[in-house]
Amino acid sequence: MRRIPALLLTLILITSCSGSSSGDDSSSSTYSLELSFLRTDSGGKDPFAVTALLKNNGNPHPGVILSVDVSPPSQTSSPTVSPVTDLGDGNYRFTVTPDQTGEHAVTVSYRDTSITRTALVMRNVHADWEQPMSVAGLVNTEGYEDGVTITPDGEYLFVQTSPQYFSGIFVFNELRANGGTGGNRLDPTEFHHPWMDTLAGTYTAPERPGFFDGRYDGMNMRHNANSWGVSDNAVPNYAISTMFYGFKRQPDGSFREPFYIAFEDENDGLIGPFGLSFKMNGDGTARTIFSFQYPDQNDQHDVDFNGNGFYDDGIKGGFDVYTTEITFGSNNILGKFIPSGVAGTAPIKSTPFPSYPVTFSDTGIEGIYGTQGNASYYESGGIILIFTDDEYDTNSPASDDHGDISVYVNTNAADFPGGTWEKVLLPPVINTADDEIQPFFDGTRLIFTNITRQEVYYSIYSGGLTLAGLTDNTNWSTPEAIMEHDGSAVIGTINVIGEPTLCSFNGEEYLYFVYGIIRAIDDSALTTFYDINLQAGYIKKR
Repeated sequence: MRRIPALLLTLILITSCSGSSSGDDSSSSTYSLELSFLRTDSGGKDPFAVTALLKNNGNPHPGVILSVDVSPPSQTSSPTVSPVTDLGDGNYRFTVTPDQTGEHAVTVSYRDTSITRTALVMRNVHADWEQPMSVAGLVNTEGYEDGVTITPDGEYLFVQTSPQYFSGIFVFNELRANGGTGGNRLDPTEFHHPWMDTLAGTYTAPERPGFFDGRYDGMNMRHNANSWGVSDNAVPNYAISTMFYGFKRQPDGSFREPFYIAFEDENDGLIGPFGLSFKMNGDGTARTIFSFQYPDQNDQHDVDFNGNGFYDDGIKGGFDVYTTEITFGSNNILGKFIPSGVAGTAPIKSTPFPSYPVTFSDTGIEGIYGTQGNASYYESGGIILIFTDDEYDTNSPASDDHGDISVYVNTNAADFPGGTWEKVLLPPVINTADDEIQPFFDGTRLIFTNITRQEVYYSIYSGGLTLAGLTDNTNWSTPEAIMEHDGSAVIGTINVIGEPTLCSFNGEEYLYFVYGIIRAIDDSALTTFYDINLQAGYIKKR
């Protein structure tokens, strides 16, 4: 085995301690603990060393006994924890050897001072990357956190979040004969399941101040929709309320101070963006782009998929790319929707509406009225690139771009959000027979999710910001997996990885991502589905 001499991150927690003491401790001592994590490459489920630095009034404090606790990812897991070694300079070290993928919460304590950070054990991690970690602070809850996005400077982290059970979607779509709703929770009989009727997480302060709670009664679902004029228990589907929350990086590396980005829709939280991407303005604001689908199908334009000058009958557009300006640290409203006045019909956009479509062409599969999801914005030298996926593009011809990554090129950034855009699919080295989605591009690297494998990949780009360069197979390196998921049907394992974004902070590169752990297995009916708890994690480049 080869031990890599690199530390992931120094995490600091400072607390005070007073009262009687022993040894060289005094009643005025103030202790602090810092933790760092070092992964050992071992071919999977890697051991990791934890180094704890104890300080007393800012000075290294050797010669004491620390308390260590490692919470395993499940009741059947038994990680091995080595004895703690006093290195003599205030640093203390021990090694955790896991036997299962999942969250390993490491707590180190001395007297009244304690710090906890959660290491993520993956099935495998690329040798160029350090120990994966769960994001600390107010980001992760027992609800679900999806759509992780970090700003380029690493100062703000965003998640699309809900207090509801993500896996309720699986139950809703499953046939009734197999324990699901069959796509309608009211027909032929009213359907109930705890993942659809109750909440898993919080929607109140301090984690989620101001969350739109018009569809909740305590920890129970009302199954209503105010903006659609639908009363309690009358919604036939499993409608999930989500909102994007931003969090500010703290001195100890955690993320706190939450604020939201959302459409205002009668306190429903049913209409929302996804796939946030940012161009920082340098004044506490950012150009923000996102994907969004206006809920009124009658308002969406027909699509000329083959570009022959005639719109294709019965085919409506899907998700489009929009843009607006946001202010960090403040709640941001992307637009307002008001009820139409007719129960069960889509709400209406307010006037003015502060989010604007990016004006791609309106013909062919490249049209704005096709499907562009998870937009990633990159600008350099007056050229704008917007990478998108088409994971929701389900009504297109067989030659469509479903499950592929596209890039839209505008050679005159001053025209944004208008101007002339040209679209190309990335070459086969990227768009394989698998489905590739959730792109993030930083000028030299493309990070994306292989949704077929539920894993995060990267490819190095060595060409110019031109259509010819982007479509040249030789300009892209063969994609390599950064983190691999665990396909085991075991509670506590990490079986989903995706939504990657990159940042540079203090001269180091970090990748933030979504991971999903199996929290439980459904035994209330026939489904045997996993209860997937989606969370936010990160990993540092070595």
